[in-house]
Amino acid sequence: MRLLFSGALVALAASFSTPASAAPDGAGAYASSHIGQASSSNNQFERDELSFGLRAGYQFNTYLGMEVFNTTLSFIDNPFSAYRTNEYYPEDHYGVAVTGAIPLGGRFSLTGRAGIGRTKMRAFSARDSDYNETDPSIGAGVSFRFNPHLSVNAEATRLTKTKVTVISTGFRYQF
Repeated sequence: MRLLFSGALVALAASFSTPASAAPDGAGAYASSHIGQASSSNNQFERDELSFGLRAGYQFNTYLGMEVFNTTLSFIDNPFSAYRTNEYYPEDHYGVAVTGAIPLGGRFSLTGRAGIGRTKMRAFSARDSDYNETDPSIGAGVSFRFNPHLSVNAEATRLTKTKVTVISTGFRYQF
């Protein structure tokens, strides 16, 4: 019984130390989440808000991937502001992106992304209707890989049409 239990412990430890399911070229599906700060720098308002996001994608090889994403922006305008110049604020952004990575040796990589998505523009006033804005995005960052499955990322993404910058950090799990 001891031999069976010891063998099971050794097999369990080996499964954590050698990732048999990870593809050697980095290919595979992944999911990630991030938290950060969304900053607006347009002529309507200048604000910083908490931002959350989820991503799911497929890494084709070490260098190239594609993903779908959703990021909250939540720029809620001050209801007591007497000098509002616009009745809309960006609330949410979702879309698709092509991702790239340049390994720096070891566990670090430079990352980049280019995407297109829709930014939900929320009407502050009940008399106005919400609308969606087609919004290209571009981003760059750095990644540290703990093992073939888990990494931590830090990046800056710019929504070019609505002029929102999101600086975030998060975790990525590759299946």
